[in-house]
Amino acid sequence: MDNKSKIIDAIKSNNTCERICELDESGVLEILIPDVKSMKEVGKCKYHKVDCFTHTIYTLEEFEKLIRENKFPSHLKDEIWRYLNREAEDNLKNIDLLKLGVFLHDIGKANAETIDSNGRTHFKGHEKFSGEIAVKLALNLDLSKKSIESLYNYTRYHMFLLNLYKKSNASYDVLKEMFDKLQDDIIGVMLLGFADIIATKRLIEPKEDDEILKTYVYYVLTIYLYKYKKNVSF
Repeated sequence: MDNKSKIIDAIKSNNTCERICELDESGVLEILIPDVKSMKEVGKCKYHKVDCFTHTIYTLEEFEKLIRENKFPSHLKDEIWRYLNREAEDNLKNIDLLKLGVFLHDIGKANAETIDSNGRTHFKGHEKFSGEIAVKLALNLDLSKKSIESLYNYTRYHMFLLNLYKKSNASYDVLKEMFDKLQDDIIGVMLLGFADIIATKRLIEPKEDDEILKTYVYYVLTIYLYKYKKNVSF
């Protein structure tokens, strides 16, 4: 099996996190995705207690836990799974692409790293670089145009949920702009965003209840599926 097939096989696995770690230990991961090296060298800052690679593994764990537990609200569950199980291309589903997106979501941090006058590290705009790196990998993997678009959306816009959460702004204009841009990929973006935030919080605020965050996720998806897609005002 060539290296490209190995990464595809890993994201299609029921335990992608473990498979990615195996590819990393064997050296295959860095050969296929050279930016993995820099992920292990950057990432620690005020909001992250571990390097980017370790955080990414934690995020994959949280994502696979979310999928495995399948505790989505009854009015959203069928639509979420319909999206996840939709074929992105031959032999590859949206859920597989999304797991790759989870792994790549912070890969652009090395390119975005800055240090301010107080010595604090920042990674503002890293999602833009992550999106660009994701597209390059997708092209290398010979993915379809639609798959490339979705993978870009997952990585480029993975901060959407965090921004909503921090600013408490889920206004019509904010939501409609993202719905227009992402369409059904808003589902993947919200699930990735949730896993990302939980992976961060479990090291900084392990006792904090995640129900408020879930409320944001499910509110946005409810508005998208039952208002926006049905052309009902919101």
